[in-house]
Amino acid sequence: MLQMSWSLSAFFSIPQHSLTVDHTPCEIMTHMNNITKKIVILGVFVLAGTLIMLSTTEHELPPPETATLLSGGSPLPHVQLTDKMGRNFITSDLNGTFSFLFFGFTHCPDICPLTLNVLADLHRNWEIDDYAAPQVVFISVDSARDNPSKISDYLDNFNSNFQGLTGSPEELEPLLQSLGVIVHTDHQQDNQFYTVTHNPTIYVIGPDQKLTAVFSPPHEAQTISNDFLSIRQHYFKKSDDQTELSTS
Repeated sequence: MLQMSWSLSAFFSIPQHSLTVDHTPCEIMTHMNNITKKIVILGVFVLAGTLIMLSTTEHELPPPETATLLSGGSPLPHVQLTDKMGRNFITSDLNGTFSFLFFGFTHCPDICPLTLNVLADLHRNWEIDDYAAPQVVFISVDSARDNPSKISDYLDNFNSNFQGLTGSPEELEPLLQSLGVIVHTDHQQDNQFYTVTHNPTIYVIGPDQKLTAVFSPPHEAQTISNDFLSIRQHYFKKSDDQTELSTS
């Protein structure tokens, strides 16, 4: 009887140990569930951070390499000049497209031909790529010697599609002041061989007739091409942002 009692006791002790073993998978599952929850939570934070980073990257465009972006300016003043064909040209004719303005004179010995050569190279590359190129506008600051016909012949040496403008000092003054262009004519020299000091800057006018960016020398075709793409992106992003604000 005692032997049976021991055996039964031993027999009934087995389920007790079995119950302990049976609980172990539950504990493991509970632990795994906790880990899973932590992984899910961590994943949510990582995803949120990634979305924020992508959103920031999308809205923050890299700046141009050499060009200086400008904003908040006023449209160009209403100025009437004469184009290379002898026709009237007003600054509002620049509306609706990007324009590169460059001030110079046909007797310029270095800065003007160098800059116009760079712009001509740009346009050749843009024409090959079928790119929506800005119009190049050469504005003479030497009206005494640069009549429309002379400007036209001069620009034909670079690109016949370049626009050329001229006007009296009084007509040019409001435009020069609005862009900060400095012009100095050396009248101490011979009347036919004097020189004119002027800014070597390329002024980028946006489709809204506002000064959008400037290129300072030295000018290099590929750099200007890359920067102009960036200028366009910044310009249209700003326009889109302003549209969203006005409709919100």
